[in-house]
Amino acid sequence: MDSTLTIRIDNDIKQKAAANAKALGLDLSAITRMLLTQLAAKAELPEGLARPNAETLAAVADLERNGGTRYETVEDLMRDLGW
Repeated sequence: MDSTLTIRIDNDIKQKAAANAKALGLDLSAITRMLLTQLAAKAELPEGLARPNAETLAAVADLERNGGTRYETVEDLMRDLGW
């Protein structure tokens, strides 16, 4: 059964994505179907789609170098954060 998906996205992003898709011989519907089909079949995003940004990579590197604080409970973490 066919289904309809409606999404909200910034118009500039939509226009740029549509132009890039067209250059690949595709349209946004095809791109969206490809993404959702992959996600449904493999329970993962396509390679490279979910790359961490520079800030996240720096935080991970810092954690690996210096270790981190472990908490026994969420409540302990929240208390340490002042929540």
